[in-house]
Amino acid sequence: MKRTHIVAAAGIAGLSWLLAGAPAQADEMVVVAARGVALHPGERIDAAKPLVLAEGQHVTLVALNGVTLKLDGPYDKPPAAAGGGGGVGIALDALMTQAAARTNEAGVTRAGAARARLPDPWVLDVSRSGTVCLVAGQKAVLWRPASGRTAKLSVMPADRSWKAEATWPAGADRLVLSSDVAVHDGAVLFVTLDDGEEAAVTVAPVPADLPTAEMRVAWLADQGCEPQAEALLRYHP
Repeated sequence: MKRTHIVAAAGIAGLSWLLAGAPAQADEMVVVAARGVALHPGERIDAAKPLVLAEGQHVTLVALNGVTLKLDGPYDKPPAAAGGGGGVGIALDALMTQAAARTNEAGVTRAGAARARLPDPWVLDVSRSGTVCLVAGQKAVLWRPASGRTAKLSVMPADRSWKAEATWPAGADRLVLSSDVAVHDGAVLFVTLDDGEEAAVTVAPVPADLPTAEMRVAWLADQGCEPQAEALLRYHP
């Protein structure tokens, strides 16, 4: 099994600005999810042109202003004509409520772990089980609430193709996975601290070229990365 090490990070301030993508057209939308149709997450489409969906096909789109559209076939008209409502703030509130309900139903792996207020939208909370969002092409920056004690950490994917080990220094709240560790989209990472508790963290991808902060917030929320979305709202209200 491949073993590697993790290095401490003092911070990643400003990382969100790496997501400033190419200029977008006014009627452009981005595909968040698609089922049964030849579209893929991250693909941009012209919202002023008809989108044809057959029975059983589904697509989730996000607009420049962060409004999310969930369309099911049969459908044959421009997505822009479908409207959409609420906006980022309302959608995020609804998703946070849903996430809390899921947590109450399923519980969490690490005893006492609660949804944290993140200091940066692009850190990956490994203090609890759940979904975290990683920007395509970026190193994984692991985060936990700062602790006054040193902890032993190990990270392993579900396929056991590698194992990373490190000492998490007292007072540090984040560590960076080294460059020789490839965290694939959809990977499930098992994160263990020396207290014996384990968290299962699922990594969801975020396209690096989403053109607006509103789109990025909506994408994070739709993927189930509500704490990261909330943190991004604080950076880009």
